Amino acid sequence: MTALRRCIAIAFTALFLVSCGGTVPVESVGSSPGATASPGSTASAGAASAGVESGDPDLTANLTIWGWEAAINTLKEVDPAFNEAYPNVSVEYVVQPPADTYRNIQLALAAGSGAPDISVIEDSHLAQFVELGGLADITEQVAPYRSVMNGYKWDTADSEGRTYGMPWDSGPVALYYRRDVFEEAGVDPASIETWDDYYEAATTIMAETGVPMLQNSKARNSGRLLEMLIWQRGLGYVDDEGAVILDEAPEIRETLEYLGRFWEEDLALDNEEWTDPWYAAFADGDVATQIAAVWMGTFFKSFIAPDAGGDWGVVRLPVWEEGDAQASNDGGSQLAMFEESEQKEAAWAYIEFHLGVEESQLTMYRELDIFPSLETTYDDPFFDEPDPYFGGDTARALFAEVVAEIPSAGMYTADYQEMNGILMTEIQKYAMGEQSAEEALGTAASTIRESTQRP
Repeated sequence: MTALRRCIAIAFTALFLVSCGGTVPVESVGSSPGATASPGSTASAGAASAGVESGDPDLTANLTIWGWEAAINTLKEVDPAFNEAYPNVSVEYVVQPPADTYRNIQLALAAGSGAPDISVIEDSHLAQFVELGGLADITEQVAPYRSVMNGYKWDTADSEGRTYGMPWDSGPVALYYRRDVFEEAGVDPASIETWDDYYEAATTIMAETGVPMLQNSKARNSGRLLEMLIWQRGLGYVDDEGAVILDEAPEIRETLEYLGRFWEEDLALDNEEWTDPWYAAFADGDVATQIAAVWMGTFFKSFIAPDAGGDWGVVRLPVWEEGDAQASNDGGSQLAMFEESEQKEAAWAYIEFHLGVEESQLTMYRELDIFPSLETTYDDPFFDEPDPYFGGDTARALFAEVVAEIPSAGMYTADYQEMNGILMTEIQKYAMGEQSAEEALGTAASTIRESTQRP
């Protein structure tokens, strides 16, 4: 059962670099009948999507698309409509884990051949491939969509005034909480307006129920919780000029020290993410909250805590100070096409149909719960429907509000993977009591400067 749960988790985790076996054989999708998508509602994007929806029966191509299982399965939900609009464009999906996808992209770009026409690429990796070169410039193609996609999503797709990716899904962050634990402790989640309130609620919940407030590993810390909390403050690893700020922005040290209080006072469970003890705490009500992106709700419902429907609720993030954003981000992905492709017209038609058409994005959200970056979808009544898993909360509408407020931050740069690895090590030492927060951030910053040659 342990192995099965891990593989299911990997299949759903389109936002993490994990794997469950080797490359899956190529899957071919030919033309087949399906429903036609409905036109977009905004002027520029609507006109563009209306054109792509009408299709082109004369366009002929055999596209190769790379991605991992969860992402590919989601894209396939739109293929019947795409095949009706473009009956002579066939698709071969190459399904492989994210790490293998990225490794093979690097190999293909280094060799100058062997890249697909299109690949799914996470926001956390896109800037790396933009800098490496080899992605197709789609600046003109995406122009009608820039004003109707989540604005912060373009940060990783853009370089020197040109664009190399089309936003797909976003990762707005909120606070998930166990209704039963809060009720037993007598804590009203609406009373948690600031992060100080969150800490006070944690002490009350521990005193009344013995349940820790959150899960945050010490020796195996991934750094992602700190990233989410500083992103809320409009901060990341670097500033707008690309200079490292981990040891220069006092808010980052304050945030890390804030997390340290939960370790020091045993208000956090020391469970590693994506392990059986971590899953069990969510399923069994042994933890009171989870600070996470919209996709965590998908995972709760599907494989982490499917029997806990009604026990979980979701609210906006607390703020650090009055007037601050109640929003952050974690994860997200885009579709990119490659310069070496000789089928760019068909490749763009595929990308535009799947990501630029409202009904396409809504279909993927309804069927597999992938939150769209296309903002015109948020007016659909589906977003206002109560979610029974979250006790009737209108969770989709909440995340639509959150995503509109996500600040830009110097997080997903071309060096993100390297910087995250360095910071992760220093956070672990801090969590284990081996150094102070100031020392952790200072060492991480100096190591990053030396490794990346950033100021």
